[in-house]
Amino acid sequence: MAGWRILSIVVACLVLFVVLEMMRRRKLREKYAGVWLVLAVGVVVLALVPQAADFMARITGVQTPSNFVFLMAGVVLALVALHLSTEVGHLEEEVRTSVEEIALLRCELADAQRDLEERVAALEARTAAPDNVKGLPEVSPARAR
Repeated sequence: MAGWRILSIVVACLVLFVVLEMMRRRKLREKYAGVWLVLAVGVVVLALVPQAADFMARITGVQTPSNFVFLMAGVVLALVALHLSTEVGHLEEEVRTSVEEIALLRCELADAQRDLEERVAALEARTAAPDNVKGLPEVSPARAR
């Protein structure tokens, strides 16, 4: 077996191991792991069956199998970049929405605190002066003892 084929298989197995380990440790979500698993399996297939690259190169009109592999690598990288760009866009929208909701909640909290402080101040003003019993509930003489 040629050295490049052995190297391809070793690298693909290493990628498989790293992806599975990252999934096990919850560092990589299954949504993204699928892409890497498919790529690793594809590399193993191309390393074990080099005629597959020859066949695909002939079908697509590419001169050499290595150029076909580089073309596919470029296409895969472009698709991964496109996918990650859409994910970043969704995350930016979620962050913007969350920040707006937090700002609204802070305003509501500040209004509630201001209202509470006004109520406390009004109650303290009513109960602070013992001469002013206006507005306080009357106490019956039996309860006063």
